[in-house]
Amino acid sequence: MQRFVGYILLMMASLLLVGCPAGGGAELEWGEVIYAPHSARGYEIVATEGTSTVLRVLSPWPGSEGVVKEVFISRDGEKAPQGFRGMTVKSNPRRIVCMSSSHLAFLDAVGCVERVVGVSGADYISNSTVTEGLAEGSVREVGYDANINYEVLASLRPDVVFIYGTTGENGSMSAKLTELGIPYIYIADHTELTPLGKSEWVVAFGEVMDCREDAEELFGDIAERYESLRLAALSFEGRPKVMLNSPYKDIWFVPADDSYVVRLIEDAGGEYVCRGGGGSLSRPISGESAYVFLAQADYWLHPNEFESLEALVANNPKFANTKVIRARRVYNCNARRTEAGGSDFWESGALRADIVLADMIAILHPEMAQGHTLYYYKQLR
Repeated sequence: MQRFVGYILLMMASLLLVGCPAGGGAELEWGEVIYAPHSARGYEIVATEGTSTVLRVLSPWPGSEGVVKEVFISRDGEKAPQGFRGMTVKSNPRRIVCMSSSHLAFLDAVGCVERVVGVSGADYISNSTVTEGLAEGSVREVGYDANINYEVLASLRPDVVFIYGTTGENGSMSAKLTELGIPYIYIADHTELTPLGKSEWVVAFGEVMDCREDAEELFGDIAERYESLRLAALSFEGRPKVMLNSPYKDIWFVPADDSYVVRLIEDAGGEYVCRGGGGSLSRPISGESAYVFLAQADYWLHPNEFESLEALVANNPKFANTKVIRARRVYNCNARRTEAGGSDFWESGALRADIVLADMIAILHPEMAQGHTLYYYKQLR
């Protein structure tokens, strides 16, 4: 997957409303839930006594069941109630820093990507508005992982930072942001197990940017198209078997049965050949097991960085005689690739589940593609 990059920013306290350090969430009673996601499991939006709302991030990082991060979205100068232990962020922020490229897609969808002033992993970003800003200097690279450039972050004067956690809480970043008085919001689209679950995070961004109704309508359109395609796939004859990924540093990791990409394959009328690993975390398999699975497969998807059959076979000579190679049924999700190797599949594809599913159907059931041209995927030659 496109690498996530976690970073940090900073800003003058007078320009923001910043709450107390964000812990496990406030033990306060809020009003009614005004937005309960249809597909996403990682957040909800609740009312307060005033015009402000609270974004409750329910699973901020993988394996964080039971952890809640609350963000008080302040409107009309309202302050969070006494005892609130979460983060306070002014609604409709004007200067934004994003730690993941998928955040850019959501902001673009709600018409606010031009407010981005800082990003992480600039070389891997596809969004044209942001890449133009990087070229012109109006958007800055802030670094990643342990290489955050705090001096650059300070100069950007962000109103909010969208962050994420991968193997656990991004403690060093959140602690530094709190120390600097910079508001941040955990975005957990990457923890969702379904394509529409990822897409629905656009509504959370809409809430922060004061355009939730527009975001709901946008998500509704995506969900309607996705469901129409999924239901059509139920009638397709046959379920082609699909192998995923390829060795990375001599270890072949495959997704678990409950992962996002496995759900995508099944919704497109395919069958995942590596079933047997419960949960949502990827697992390693041996080269021997991979060969057995690949021998059964009708299609091979997501072979890491490879862009040609020649390169793929050179790296894995013993797979040369498998039927997927002979039939040239190998596809990678890098049709929209940056020069450095970033893929828009992991950026705008996080939002556009409907296009991703249409691509998958066109690959697995080309006879049912109805003229669809692959957008995120390309066939290896």
